[in-house]
Amino acid sequence: MRKPLLFVMLSFILILSACGSGVQGSTGGTLFKDGIAEYIETTYLLHDVVSSQENSGDISEIYIAENQSIDNVANDLQAYEKPKEISEKKDNKQVLVYDNLFVILTNDEDHPENTMVEVADYEFVRNHYNPSFFDGLLVLWVLDEILDVDDWGKKQRQKCSANNDNCYGGYGSSGGLFKTPGSSSTVRGGTSTVRGGGPGTGK
Repeated sequence: MRKPLLFVMLSFILILSACGSGVQGSTGGTLFKDGIAEYIETTYLLHDVVSSQENSGDISEIYIAENQSIDNVANDLQAYEKPKEISEKKDNKQVLVYDNLFVILTNDEDHPENTMVEVADYEFVRNHYNPSFFDGLLVLWVLDEILDVDDWGKKQRQKCSANNDNCYGGYGSSGGLFKTPGSSSTVRGGTSTVRGGGPGTGK
């Protein structure tokens, strides 16, 4: 009788351990569960998280690739997973578009030897990005198709013209601060940089 009881107890402990591991995994790491986002989260340093006050789930995550150029980071990401769209590089910016995410590479103005890697889902780009950010990178009809909005560029430019504070010009230019209609400035993450931490560690 002792052996079956011991087996049951060991099984129970293993189940509890597995459950504990699952909870821990769900609270750590990137909020984006796409393969490329998880690769970025484990490869580069989490620097900041930008979140809309209208919708706390509407976020972008900012990482830093230390001592790496935009070209190096772009090549590394493409080698891991091929994007559906790759922009030209212009004005120290390049955009890689995956099935559910934009990966936006910009030069770190404070530390030119580094590249900033922003991960944002389509909703964040659709609702908040200023179309002018993509000038020379992706043509508007491509963005219309990706974001599934007719004349997204035209409509978003009108919104930005009415109140530029409602539009996000990329982390480098706006520092993660922008406003959405009827709200104060968005929440910014802290400036501390961590490796492999979840978004909560950057807030």
